[in-house]
Amino acid sequence: MNPQAAGCRCPRPWRRLFTVIADDRYDVVPTLALTPTSALYRAWCSDCGTEYPWPFRVEQPSALAA
Repeated sequence: MNPQAAGCRCPRPWRRLFTVIADDRYDVVPTLALTPTSALYRAWCSDCGTEYPWPFRVEQPSALAA
């Protein structure tokens, strides 16, 4: 997986990603295997807006979040 090949020009490519499901924005993280979410939806870099071309999954909320 070469992050620069896909077009993200951020200093740290693909540092933060998001997807939109039913008009709600969700943070996502890269994964090696295709997931139902990445099969049905697209993800983008949160910083530059470039579409992320590889599989991803919805990030689990932190147990420490209050």
